[in-house]
Amino acid sequence: MTRIAFSVGALLICSYALFLTSLFAAAWWRGLAWRRKKKAADAVRPAMSEALVFYLAGSNETAALRGFAVTHRQDLTEAVIAYQNTVGGDTRDRLCNLALDLALVHDWCEETRSRDPIRRRTAYARLAFACGYEPCYRVAGDLLALGLQDPDREVRLAACRALLQAGEMPNVEEVFEFAVSHSLLVRILLAEDLRRHAIPLCRRAIPKALQSPDPRRTLATLEMLVAWERAMPLGDLDGLLLHPDREIRICALRLVSVTPSTAANRAAILRLLVEEDTEVRTLAALAAGRLKIEEALPLLALCVRRGPAEPARAAADALAGIVPGGREALQDLSRGAEPASAGAASEALARAQAQGDMF
Repeated sequence: MTRIAFSVGALLICSYALFLTSLFAAAWWRGLAWRRKKKAADAVRPAMSEALVFYLAGSNETAALRGFAVTHRQDLTEAVIAYQNTVGGDTRDRLCNLALDLALVHDWCEETRSRDPIRRRTAYARLAFACGYEPCYRVAGDLLALGLQDPDREVRLAACRALLQAGEMPNVEEVFEFAVSHSLLVRILLAEDLRRHAIPLCRRAIPKALQSPDPRRTLATLEMLVAWERAMPLGDLDGLLLHPDREIRICALRLVSVTPSTAANRAAILRLLVEEDTEVRTLAALAAGRLKIEEALPLLALCVRRGPAEPARAAADALAGIVPGGREALQDLSRGAEPASAGAASEALARAQAQGDMF
């Protein structure tokens, strides 16, 4: 019995040793193959780069590139992608056309169906580069929209960027809806790509999102618009400026300064100048100053006298920007008996004078 147990143990040990040896041999062989492949790639990379540069410079000679597409396809793909951030305009179109002509774009489309999320991410990221060129977008077709349903977040983001590169308005609106329906991180990552489409989005998608019955969706939309930091042709925002949700009111106040000045917006700002919430009052004063709302002069003067320091300072700066009535009100306040309001008024006048904006 002992001899049998010893034999079984020895057999197991030998099997385990053989297994480890096999793993080591496989790893060694893969490493050797990788080194050979890398050495071969290093050898052709200068010629590949030279052929690409000549092509991008206007040459129509593609025989060498077609040869590399057969013998070193993966290396050629990486060489093409390496130029994506260094070319633009017609040169970028030539590069995308080359990728299409050599069927690299078709390869990327196939890889979007891979079960490996890393390969899908890479494929969609490459399509995001290529789909700014309309013929490439036509090849990608519905694959980009399908990417929005992918279980991997990075794949969804890459698909969004590809759709935005294509620039078709229904797709842009779909990506915008995707962004405001997901997390803050997603909105941050897509904000700059969506910013380029801000004006056309103001026609339908943004007003629709701002009228959502879900306050979280409304707030997400406002946060993205504020992050864009650009003028937008939106209509009346009074419903948001006077919204029951404090965070929505604050975001709307940050946004109203870069939208057209309407009677409804001005009336809402006047109401917010008498809010008890000091942050809301401060932002309302800043908005009144940027929009130069002359009707706000009495309420801005009241803010300076009422305090505390932050809304008083904002109101004083707003008065300094509304000439001549605001400057006159500041001069009266600077001679007042209340030290806090007199100090805020004097400082605002001094800042205006330093900026060369005195009347």
